[in-house]
Amino acid sequence: MRQLLLLSVLLNCAASAGEVGPPPPPRHPQAMEGEVIEAITEHIATITARPADAEGRRDLGLLYIANGAPKDAVDAFRQATTLAPSQAVLWGYLGQAAHQAGDVDTALSAMATARRLEPGHLSVWWRPGFWLLEEGRADEALPLFRQAAVVDRESATPAPDGAAYRIGMARCLMDLDRPAEAVPILEELNTLISHPYASYLLDQAYRRSGQADKAAKRRSASGAGPPSYPDSWQDAVSAAKRGLDGRMDHIESLLAAGRLREASAALDDAQKRWPEDVNLLNRRGELYKVKGNIKAWVRTLRQATRIDPDHAQTHHNLSVALQRTGDLQQALNEAHLSVKAKPDFSEGWMQIGRLRIVLSGIDKGGREADTKAIQRALEPIDQAFAIGVDASREHLLYGHLLFRGGRLEDSSRVLEQLITRPDADPRAWAILSEVYRARNEHRKALKTAIDGLNRFPGQSDLLRIVEWYRRAASGEDAP
Repeated sequence: MRQLLLLSVLLNCAASAGEVGPPPPPRHPQAMEGEVIEAITEHIATITARPADAEGRRDLGLLYIANGAPKDAVDAFRQATTLAPSQAVLWGYLGQAAHQAGDVDTALSAMATARRLEPGHLSVWWRPGFWLLEEGRADEALPLFRQAAVVDRESATPAPDGAAYRIGMARCLMDLDRPAEAVPILEELNTLISHPYASYLLDQAYRRSGQADKAAKRRSASGAGPPSYPDSWQDAVSAAKRGLDGRMDHIESLLAAGRLREASAALDDAQKRWPEDVNLLNRRGELYKVKGNIKAWVRTLRQATRIDPDHAQTHHNLSVALQRTGDLQQALNEAHLSVKAKPDFSEGWMQIGRLRIVLSGIDKGGREADTKAIQRALEPIDQAFAIGVDASREHLLYGHLLFRGGRLEDSSRVLEQLITRPDADPRAWAILSEVYRARNEHRKALKTAIDGLNRFPGQSDLLRIVEWYRRAASGEDAP
């Protein structure tokens, strides 16, 4: 209440300052977290002191758009563009805020101004292109994506993969019933990135252009969202997030981008306000992990477990860290504590299974006759999959272990599903082929190995299986 009262006073003081008027107040201040409203109050005080400064109104707009108030952001960015009409980035922010607020016409107009001011910035082309696609206006969107490609080719520092404009062009062409033209664009993109969405789009382009045989060989799955598209203008939006959740999002994006120094500074800032938040401590641990400081990683997570002994993710992360140090038994203890704190925590059950594999030595090849160790490792992994496991590498581990444990039907079920995924490991085809061979389904075994080779030419395990069948068919001794 005190913050809202101060905010009202500041707005009244600024009402007659500057030609653009007072800074816009939040429409719904009660819905904002304490730190958000504090930051807004502080920025309005800054604008009051310097009413003709576009930077203060830009920063206010960034706070609004980063924290779920796009209509308020539109008001702030309109004022900023009035004070500094030659700054393309301000028009870009106005466009994004207007689009989030549902005003597509204003969004497109603002981006058109940004393009005139800074035509070399890629997102001023591809971002409104996607907005037009959402509106069903592919014929208008296509020239924007194509121009983004031209700009990128002429740039001294081209984008690593150009995923934004390549995906945009392909989607436009398919919406315009020209899928054959989308195929080469998507084929090139799939050589540059490995992403389920890019693979899915290529499959769709193949099917719609009459090349279903190529799509069938890929056996890709749908359901993934598009990749993230880099845009340097978004850094300021991310940094403006406030509240614990907002700061966590910003920290995670910095860690994912490998910007460790900035992530460390953002963590320092957040931990001043929330010094004992276990989620922040886990992110601090992740930072130490990436830096290779294993002792600090373990120490930070131990601190988090003391603060909240029932936080499942912390126990899991500490288990992984201890495994890295070689303390396997203590790692196993922490994994058990994670599922004790949260019985439906599939990551914890998977970690127990992985540690049982390592402790028993079956990861070294082991004795196939040692079925007790395999069954003991399978117990927690069965539990994890009953809850739900997404990562393809875990499906590969599970399918292989089921095969070694003699559960051939379960193994084939897991592996048959796995090979439909675009990120499946080539070993999945090899193991599945071995499962079929163990079930005396030799035709399926050979076909699976050949399908795998069509997708991964030269893969050694698959070549070995095909060679085995070739020799068997010719009457030679199997290798």
